[in-house]
Amino acid sequence: MKASIYIGNDKLGEVIFSVIDESMGGIGGQLIVNKKYKEYQHAIIEQCETKGISNIDDFNYRILLADNSELKPKGGIGISHLKQFEEIYVESAGIDQMTIDKIRKYK
Repeated sequence: MKASIYIGNDKLGEVIFSVIDESMGGIGGQLIVNKKYKEYQHAIIEQCETKGISNIDDFNYRILLADNSELKPKGGIGISHLKQFEEIYVESAGIDQMTIDKIRKYK
């Protein structure tokens, strides 16, 4: 399912999420960034290199799904962006089963 990733009201880009761990309510996907991401890129990379991930303790990450519903995952939201890799990965856990089912079925 397509979603937009935000820090506060700043849209960083889009992700096509897939279910990566149903038992943990986990979803993940590659972030396709926009120009706004560049404003946060250095800090995100630094956080990832220091502790392995940039998460909601670092920024007010938000996920808005294609159907305009905002996720409120109990396990948080994280972005992994290491300097030596081009791929930027977004993951989230603690999502309710109804939303997991919606993400899985959405085309």
